[in-house]
Amino acid sequence: MKKIGLLSLALVLALGALGVGYAAWTDTITIEGTVNTGSVDLQVVELSSTLIYKVPDAPGEIVVVKQKENLRDLGGGIGWHIVNVPPIPDNGILVASAKTTSPEDDKIVITVDNAFPCQNLTADFLIHYVGSVPAKVDVELTGCEDLTDNGINDCEVLAPYVEVHFYESDENGTIGQEITECPVQMHYCDYVYCVATLHLPQDNSLMNLGCSFTARITAIQWNEYGEPIP
Repeated sequence: MKKIGLLSLALVLALGALGVGYAAWTDTITIEGTVNTGSVDLQVVELSSTLIYKVPDAPGEIVVVKQKENLRDLGGGIGWHIVNVPPIPDNGILVASAKTTSPEDDKIVITVDNAFPCQNLTADFLIHYVGSVPAKVDVELTGCEDLTDNGINDCEVLAPYVEVHFYESDENGTIGQEITECPVQMHYCDYVYCVATLHLPQDNSLMNLGCSFTARITAIQWNEYGEPIP
């Protein structure tokens, strides 16, 4: 009987310990979170083309016309609309141009036709930054194709005469101070005005050349450059 009593006591103690191991007061803190990612987003909202006319009644005289288009709703729906109609000389004949169009989102097409020396042919566009994450914006030439079979590389010959400059601006496309440090720092709702210029010198070797190119205006979040933006 003594052994049975000891065995019963051992079982009681074991069950008591089991109860202590599984019984406890508890409390819980619930964490609810929301994550929203930012964006890097450029918009082209204005384009400008250069049209050069000669005047038959005035030999040697040319008239340079800057024609602007804006991506605004002017009663015809959202889309590109000519916002200024510059005066064109009577009987003026279009002899050269740098036409700028935007056939789709995030794309600009510049076509320079019949360029001649000592005259700026510019293609301008107003860039609006609508990304929530600060970014730095720069231009990168990604490709060039020679369009003539003349035994020389037209791209290499013409490239030195093309320049791209950025200027401070606003929603009205006002051209302000030139931004000399690239890449260009941009915050939400900033505007910059970009001017691409072809200026050929008086050099007969530049006649009958042709090339196509691809350039990208790229916005990259600021920390990818290793520089904080205040």
